Order: sequence, then C-alpha cells, then structure tokens
Amino acid sequence: MNSIHLICLGVRNIEISLAFYRDGLGFETTAEEQKPAIVFFNNGGSRLELFPLENLQKEIGEAADVTSEGFPRFTLAHNTTSKEEVDAMLSRAEQAGAIVVKKAVVQTWGGYSGYFKDPDGFIWEVAYGEDWEFNDQGMLVIP
Repeated sequence: MNSIHLICLGVRNIEISLAFYRDGLGFETTAEEQKPAIVFFNNGGSRLELFPLENLQKEIGEAADVTSEGFPRFTLAHNTTSKEEVDAMLSRAEQAGAIVVKKAVVQTWGGYSGYFKDPDGFIWEVAYGEDWEFNDQGMLVIP
C-alpha cells in the first residue's frame, strides 16, 4: 500500500468546516448544500474529505476523544513557492477563523514555515523551501 487517496477529517460542525476550507482557504469542491453529509475537495494529489465526527465514529465503531484540545499527533501541510506565499496563506487562514499557533520563521531545516489550527484543532504547516520543486500538478517533488 503505497498511496494515500483520501485524508478524512472528522469535524464537529460540517457547516463551519466547509465554510473555513472552501470560502476561507479557497479549497475547490462541488458541494453546494449548506450542510452536506460529506465533502470532498478537489485539490491536487490526495483528496481532503470532511465527514461529521459523530458519523465517522459510528462508521468505525470507535469513540474518538473529542474533548482534547492538545496536539493531535500529526500535521497537514501546504507547501508554497515563496516566503511571501507562506505569510499570505497564514494571514488568509487567520482571517477565515484559524488560530496561528506559530508565526512563520526560518526553521532549523533551512526552510520558512509557520502553523495554524483549523476550527476543529487540526494543525496545518504552511512551508517554503528554497530548493523545492513542484510537478505539473503542483505537488511537491520529493526525491
């Protein structure tokens, strides 16, 4: 198994999350209803999916810890082609309702990045690396 087709985020309020990702961050989707049962975003590469947390819990048969506001043990990332894009995306996310948890700085690995938390507490890194290359679909090329 060497591919990831969907990244599903179990969200507490699909209306808020849809507005955040579609209207706030500009993710493309065909979802037109105000409160859809499920949302798929048509981003390059893997698809991002929003699914109501209570429905996801029922489907899996496992209860999730929704009370924790701590670090979720993973991050999602958006890679850019300039430092200016990093700053612009962090600002856009904040205007859409995200909490910037770390302003962009030069990182120990040589790149420039910062982090924001979405309405459900999922943490996104927005990053730029001077030597990064992107393919025709806009995906980061990792040798």
